[in-house]
Amino acid sequence: MVRNLILLALLSLTTLLDAQNVRLSNSVYVDENGVAYTGRYVQKFDDGSTKAEFNIIKGQLDGYAVYYYQGGGKMEAGNYLNGQRNGLWESWNTAGVKSSDANYIAGVKNGAWHVWDDNGKLRLEMYYTNGEKSGTWKMWNEVGVLTSERNYTAGS
Repeated sequence: MVRNLILLALLSLTTLLDAQNVRLSNSVYVDENGVAYTGRYVQKFDDGSTKAEFNIIKGQLDGYAVYYYQGGGKMEAGNYLNGQRNGLWESWNTAGVKSSDANYIAGVKNGAWHVWDDNGKLRLEMYYTNGEKSGTWKMWNEVGVLTSERNYTAGS
């Protein structure tokens, strides 16, 4: 009985979140009363499948977020902090193969970035420091042979 009540409560909460009228207004997520929203939010495609799931605190994206393809596969995931991308972000193609990863600090490119092809082979390795190209950037061909290498110095 208690288990059924817990399940019912969880289903009700999910329905409530989906039914909330949260919208973006002047770069702030607000509820139906125009008040900055705080909570977990789920966006849906027209067919009812999940488009995105993310946390919002005082109207700003904050915490783990996941974006989906309309077919249901994960497209992109990472963290926000005060409305800015922060930390590692990962992307996948429609077949579910990881296609890239990128690092941010407060919305600014910072750290390693990688790009893989549809077969999962590493094709690009890049680095950023405070939004500027830095370090050694490398490119590989489809069989994994290094084809290009270039050095960048941030701030120059």
